[in-house]
Amino acid sequence: MTALTASSGHADHGPHVPKAREGCRRVAWFPPMNAESRPRILRWTCECRSRVYYLVVGGGRAYVRRSDKQAGLDHETARMRYREVDRLWTEILLGLAR
Repeated sequence: MTALTASSGHADHGPHVPKAREGCRRVAWFPPMNAESRPRILRWTCECRSRVYYLVVGGGRAYVRRSDKQAGLDHETARMRYREVDRLWTEILLGLAR
């Protein structure tokens, strides 16, 4: 098994998100707030999948955006400290959170 890191992927191809593991943590998702004047996407998952995740920073806070291309809907986590969202990002990439 290849070790997966939270920063795997490159400019055109992010990591694939595995299926959620049994008993994974449930993430609270909310409608987009668009609170930041200049949000910056630091990391993203592969866009070949119907659901893409983005790690976004802006305004001194960070969050994960979940984009469902089939439904045309975006959802976001609550804003949190970067350290917390980085941990959540890793859990999503490992199938430990959804």
